[in-house]
Amino acid sequence: MAYAPLLPLSIAGARQTGPIAPAGALPTVPGRVPQIGFTPPASRVIPVPQNGSSGKDLDVVQFFSKVFYVNEQEATAVVRVIRIGSLQGSCSVSWKTEEFSAKDGRKYHGGSDVCRFGPGESVRSFEIGIINDENFDTALEFDVVLYDPQNCLLDPKFYSSSVMILDDDLFPSNDFRDEIEAKDEGALYEVGFSLLWSFMKFCFNHVDDIWWKTILVLLLANLGNAYYLATIFIKVYLIDTVLNLKDEHSEERLWIHGDRNATAICLGLAWVLPNLILLGSDYFEMRVLEMGFNIRYHLRVNLFRKYLRYTKESRAMVPIQDLKISIMEDIPDMVSDGYLILFELWAMLGKIGMVTIFMLKKTPGSALAPLAVYPILIAIYLTRTYKRRLELMAKEGEGQSATIGTLMHAHNNHKLINAYEKKTTVVRYFENVLMQQRKGVMDLKSFTFWNAQLIPWITLLAIGFYIGASAKMVLGGRISLGALVTTINVYKDLGDRFSTILDGLKALSKAISPLSGLTIQFNLETDIPARAKVFDMNQQFALEYGNQLQRNFDAVPLALEKLQLDQSPLVKAGAQLTVEAAQGSVVQIIGPHDSGKGAILRRICDLDSTMPGVVKASPHLTILQVPHEPLFLEGGGVFANLHMAAIGQKGFDPAATARGRRILQRLGLGKSWIMEQYDSEEMTSLLPADEEKLVPTSPFSCHEEEEEEEDEEEGNPTWAQNLSGSEKWRFQLARAFLHDPHVLVVHRPVDELDSNLKELFLSLFREFVDKKGLEMDEAGPDLEMSKRRPRTLIFSTGSSTSTNIPDIIWRIGENGVTVERNRPVASGAGSGFGSGVQGSLPSGPGSMGVTAPGALNSFGLSMNSTSPR
Repeated sequence: MAYAPLLPLSIAGARQTGPIAPAGALPTVPGRVPQIGFTPPASRVIPVPQNGSSGKDLDVVQFFSKVFYVNEQEATAVVRVIRIGSLQGSCSVSWKTEEFSAKDGRKYHGGSDVCRFGPGESVRSFEIGIINDENFDTALEFDVVLYDPQNCLLDPKFYSSSVMILDDDLFPSNDFRDEIEAKDEGALYEVGFSLLWSFMKFCFNHVDDIWWKTILVLLLANLGNAYYLATIFIKVYLIDTVLNLKDEHSEERLWIHGDRNATAICLGLAWVLPNLILLGSDYFEMRVLEMGFNIRYHLRVNLFRKYLRYTKESRAMVPIQDLKISIMEDIPDMVSDGYLILFELWAMLGKIGMVTIFMLKKTPGSALAPLAVYPILIAIYLTRTYKRRLELMAKEGEGQSATIGTLMHAHNNHKLINAYEKKTTVVRYFENVLMQQRKGVMDLKSFTFWNAQLIPWITLLAIGFYIGASAKMVLGGRISLGALVTTINVYKDLGDRFSTILDGLKALSKAISPLSGLTIQFNLETDIPARAKVFDMNQQFALEYGNQLQRNFDAVPLALEKLQLDQSPLVKAGAQLTVEAAQGSVVQIIGPHDSGKGAILRRICDLDSTMPGVVKASPHLTILQVPHEPLFLEGGGVFANLHMAAIGQKGFDPAATARGRRILQRLGLGKSWIMEQYDSEEMTSLLPADEEKLVPTSPFSCHEEEEEEEDEEEGNPTWAQNLSGSEKWRFQLARAFLHDPHVLVVHRPVDELDSNLKELFLSLFREFVDKKGLEMDEAGPDLEMSKRRPRTLIFSTGSSTSTNIPDIIWRIGENGVTVERNRPVASGAGSGFGSGVQGSLPSGPGSMGVTAPGALNSFGLSMNSTSPR
């Protein structure tokens, strides 16, 4: 089954690779690697179409899946293209790769080629080279696009696909695999500076443009250091030469011989003019060499992408308040304190180097002592305070997370708190949380205050000692007056430089705390490996099943194998469901409350992996479950909620927006105020996409609304509060019909509706299946009905709800699931097959039982004939 990509796909080159095609395949084009393909049985006669065939005679070509998966360590990604139709004659389609989050030349080898189908061939494959590296990435994607069809049609929804590359590396380095797999921040603290060094290398080597920007910034920093050294000597020269009237030899050392005023003016110019160069350098760094955004952007996007693909267990380890702190605070702090601080440290070290040059030249004796004292004391200080600082920072972070968590708890449970009059209790608890947070904050402040006194006091003592010895040094002729005055200023400046270095080193140690937390978050498990495994299973299932049916992928059913309803109190323990739903059929699941209907539907949609059993479906099928509760995009209007669009998104196809309007009207949502808001948003949405300007805050947060007390839900769209309960439910269906999945799964859609709405829903369900979509625009972008893929509907009802639209009924009872044929299945659409307890079907009127081999339906399934319900 296909899963839509997480983010919008932008598309740039894939070198076609792969083994030689099987015997009987079309000859390869010179210079191109042969494609992998399937040839028809030798006994099958394939008629060749005549020239001038109309579009109605053409087959449809599309990707086998909306998403293909490949592990980074694999050499190539195999992409399959399928052909559906008569399979008569030959056809071809061109393909190309286009960049998205995976970049051509860094994660894969891009390219383009032509995919050719011979007579009777329904599947062709090509390979795209994958680049394996040692750098961490979340699962990255690139696109593959079909274009230029020859003697065939392209499916407008499956002409593009993405290839997702599963990365096997760890953030920030594979060197810490044991500590990361333990999920213990304390273990990461023990290797904190090594972890930080790996993060720096990760940023330098892996984030776009950082390596060359880093080198340039380090080089440009020397301009400021050189100017700093020059200003020191200018001050000495000004006092000892230009202003020294008592030294008769001073005039000989003037820049302009005999003219002290002109020399002073030259010194002033030498002090000012280099700043123009430094200003240009600083502006260049700000405009061109800015690195903070690049690193923050890279980390934030990857963490957000990772979070949306977390498993349930991983998501439980990262509450939403922790994610917010990580993205909005920890990442900026880590980038600033863990990488950008290096440039400030480099500049300070350069200035200290300039001071050393000056002291070696002017005061080579006792003045050098502080240069040795400062680093020794700083090293001792950092060693003694490292763990204590991390402990205090961790406590402060925990207090902040607890505060935000309490606020979110109060917001999310506002109704319940009001109903049981627990507001005072919640406020008291919040007060305790704040007091605990204040204790952690004050402990850290006290620690920071006393540690901040180290360098100022060293500087104070050094200056005092030097002043005390100044008279003896000057009167003894060891140094000049200018050198003495300048050296006192240099001492003070030196203290400031070492203070900045200490602050920088403390910032580096502080960066270890957020880095350790983010390291765990970046390496938590996602559901992508499980989805890739399901994809491989479904792909093998569809290819093997299709081979039995002469590659008719429209005839590959949705297969449920050994599903156990252990959580249902109605069904006996050990009961299993093994059943197949044909494409193009309506399946109704009937059972009393709490019998496991919803669990079956969730398992079909792969939303409940804990349920024992397997669900198989061809990868080219998209499956969508309509939630039973109304869900809306917070902050989105009617149009945005129907089309699942970002606020301000533009570039929509007019045919799609017109179809959305028709679907709303079909579902009884054509009220004037709804249509007026839809039309207003539609006018903006049809503007060119290059004028797109999205609202910074994303609307993609699902919100559950209730039929009572809606006005109390502050985050709900205002327009949605004006809808009745049935209108909200109809809007969910309108959204599902508009997105047009191949398999639509709906839980209890008609149980609580009046007879008129019930008949409306059922008639639309039937039309959706019979016409292969609802309100399709065959004159526009959609294929004509005979060329579209079958639509399948699976819905559940209570035991007392009767309908006349299903082709197949799965009835849940005490002994398992009984499968009943409700109406004849259309020719070529297939039929259903099922079993009850322990893989066998209960016998009885209306049940489907297993017979001896030989009695085969159009799917090749062994079954008995059944009586109508």
